[in-house]
Formats: sequence, structure tokens, C-alpha cells
Amino acid sequence: MKILIIEDEPAIRDTLSDMLELNGYTVLVADDGPAGLKLIEQAPDLVLCDIGLPGMDGFQVLTAVRALPAGRDMPFVFLTARADRSDQRHGMALGADDYITKPFSEREILDAIEARVRRQQPLRERLAQLLDGRRAELDAEWSHELMTPLNGVLGGLDLIEEEAGSIEPSELKELLKLIRAGAERQLALSRKLVLYFELERLRAAPSPKPYRSQAADALATGVQRAAQAEHRAADVHVQASAAFVPLNASHLAAVVEELVVNALRFSKAGQPVAVVGSVSGSRYIIEVTDQGPGMTAEQLARVAAFTQFDRPRHNQQGLGLGLAIARAAAEIAGGTLNLQPGPGAVGLQAVLDLPLA
Repeated sequence: MKILIIEDEPAIRDTLSDMLELNGYTVLVADDGPAGLKLIEQAPDLVLCDIGLPGMDGFQVLTAVRALPAGRDMPFVFLTARADRSDQRHGMALGADDYITKPFSEREILDAIEARVRRQQPLRERLAQLLDGRRAELDAEWSHELMTPLNGVLGGLDLIEEEAGSIEPSELKELLKLIRAGAERQLALSRKLVLYFELERLRAAPSPKPYRSQAADALATGVQRAAQAEHRAADVHVQASAAFVPLNASHLAAVVEELVVNALRFSKAGQPVAVVGSVSGSRYIIEVTDQGPGMTAEQLARVAAFTQFDRPRHNQQGLGLGLAIARAAAEIAGGTLNLQPGPGAVGLQAVLDLPLA
């Protein structure tokens, strides 16, 4: 294993380096944050980083590491002379894996490294098995999305176990809130993965029993969930005609939710998102129109599972599955999903074209 040490105190840095090399590790060393970030290019298996670095502190280093493709799921352990729990909570929220308080023993360092490796490796192996043979998924950077909320949950539980007798009720409540947020995010990601693979299965082997659901009801459910999740109920304007379509009601609601969430995330608060469901001959047309930046012709041609566009600029989280879920559900029902510029070439319009049941 290759370990990167980012520590400005020469005595600690040299002691750590010698200790790790004697235990069979390859060691990279840096005396400040910028130098450490350059060494991330050498793909260390784990980072040991002091918090109290001059200029660029450890929290800033962690934020910069997580922004790099090579550092998204890299185990990151803080070294600190401060045992302040607010620092620990802040670090866990940023995606830190562990804390080691100075002065530390050789056993503490080695145990921390082994624990991080054990925690990371099984998940990586499961992801590799799940993705084997799927070219689009192999190109995706979604392991980071799955591991980040788990780090918050496990880090919070570690802190509770270590300091169970001294944590104040208010601090415990804050920690539990952090753990719940990570667990809920993990649950949402898991549900989306399950839905995507369920739709892929149905597309490959359609159900012999035809579905039939009230489109207006499913549409209302999906819109409500999306508006609540994004806290923008006032920006969503809905108009839906009643009709039956050959699609599972929960799947249709999920599709509408994905389309509306995308429209809200790619438009600013206060900009309206129009959701219209109407009957046109033998078809039911659902249109979701936003006034955001829209998509280029190249991006429209590249829409696929586990694909996101302008992720850093839009600060996206998630797996890039929303449009893939919508397209798969449409095809199961014998319909289509089309993406096009909105009226007047403003924003994006997603058009779900389904047959009537």
C-alpha cells in the first residue's frame, strides 16, 4: 500500500514515514497542502493529513482532494492535536474517514489504516461485481456517491462508541442528525439503483400482465414529491388531464419525479417549471419544461445511465440515472422520451409520449 503523509512538523512527519516504511508501506510525504495535492496524482491508497497546516488547512485539503476524480473515494484520515468534537463533525461532513489525536502510538496508526482498508475494500469488490460487463457504468464516477454518505454514518457511530460516556445530549442529537442525513441519502441512492435495474429487467423481459394506471394521479404524486424534495413547491405549475396509460403507477410517479427534480435543479429558485399532462389522439403526452440553461446538441446525444453533465458547475449529487429511468419506463409502456429546447429556445423540455391503455 502507498500512504501519503501531509504534515508540516518535520519530527512527526519523519517519525510517521519511518514507522510506515518499517511496516511495509510505501510512503509519500508533503509538508503543506498544495504539495500534498500534487502527490494525489500518484494515487495513494490512503492519506494521513494534519488539520493545522499553514496556509491551506486540513479541511481545505480534504475538500480539494474530494473534488479530484482520483480522490473521490480515497480513504482520508486526519491527524490533529485538537480533540474538539466540532472539528470532528466538520471533518465527517466533508467526507473524512477517521481522526487520530496527537500524540499517537504506532498501534493507533496501523489500526486506523487497517480499519479504513477493510471498510473500503468490500464495497469496492461488490461494486466491481455489480458493474462487471456494463461499459457505461464502468466509466461512471458513482462509487463516490455511494461511499460518502456511508462515511458520515460510520464516522458518527465511531464517535458515539468512543465517547459514549462524555457526549452531551445536544452533541449526541447533532451527531444523530448527521447519521440520519447520511442514511437517508444512502436510502435514496439505493432506491434509485433498484428502480433502474428493475426497469432494465422489465425492458429485457416484459411482464405478461399489462399495467394500467391513472396518469393524472401518478403525475400529481411525482410532482408533489419532487417539489417537496427541492423545497420549491411555488415554482411548479401543473395541469393534467385524466387518462389511463399502460405503465405501473409507481414507475410513472417515479419518472415524473425524476424529470421535475432535474428541471428544478437546473433552474434557479423563482423560475417556473411547467408540468402538463394531456391527451392527444391515442397518446398521453407529459411535458416538463424549465427555464434553465438547457442542454447542447452534443449533451442530448450522450444521455445515458450514470452520465452527468457540468457536474462541478451545477454542484450535482446523485448517480446520473434520472433520464435513463424515464427513458426505460417509457419504452416499457411502448412510448418514448424526447428532450428538446423549450419554447423560444429557452430551457429544456422533456416530453414523455405514452400510448393510452
